[in-house]
Amino acid sequence: MLALKENNTCSWSSGQSPIVLGDIICDTKSVTIWEREKNDAIVRYFEEVFTSLGLGIKGVFEVNTLKQLLDNMLPKHDGKADVIDDIYLLTDMLTCLFDCKEVGLRLVPLTSAMCPSFHKDNIPVRLVNMYLGAGTQWLPLEQLCSTPFTESMQPFSQTNFGMYYKDNDIQTMNAFEVGMLKGEAWHESLGAVHRSCPVAKGEKRVLLTLDPM
Repeated sequence: MLALKENNTCSWSSGQSPIVLGDIICDTKSVTIWEREKNDAIVRYFEEVFTSLGLGIKGVFEVNTLKQLLDNMLPKHDGKADVIDDIYLLTDMLTCLFDCKEVGLRLVPLTSAMCPSFHKDNIPVRLVNMYLGAGTQWLPLEQLCSTPFTESMQPFSQTNFGMYYKDNDIQTMNAFEVGMLKGEAWHESLGAVHRSCPVAKGEKRVLLTLDPM
């Protein structure tokens, strides 16, 4: 991580085209973000069926049967078809990028932060998308430091693996922005440093994660 800072290398990329997600293949990238617009029909759907989602959907799915399985599992309401099409789109993109036929899928309603501390996942890579509420928070690797910022006037904190960061370097994904996060199993030095966004009391969130299998 410190080498990225010394070489003035940016560990992330973002853009308004989904093509930017493919940058995750680059050997200097830990995070890539597709900045896309909200779909109001999907937002209204999840607002209406939030309590009906229960514990959500978790499992390994094949892309060619995904639509039918989601149709069987998701509650009926206006906007359901939009949700299924969007999840299929993201799944199809992921499986094409990594040449696989299955994904580990989680679609979960949240009322609290799942992982409140900055950490790295021991996986190859993960796609994340928040349908309701603010999305994943992450840190540019080049902004991390192995020692405290003793000469800085800015507040700083520590990750759960001992690195330090300035609080104003925290980045937050917006709802519907699609992130690709590299894990330590892909490259230990480039594992994305991230956490769940703090959740206000009474706030509802719906998170989608996809892992190529």
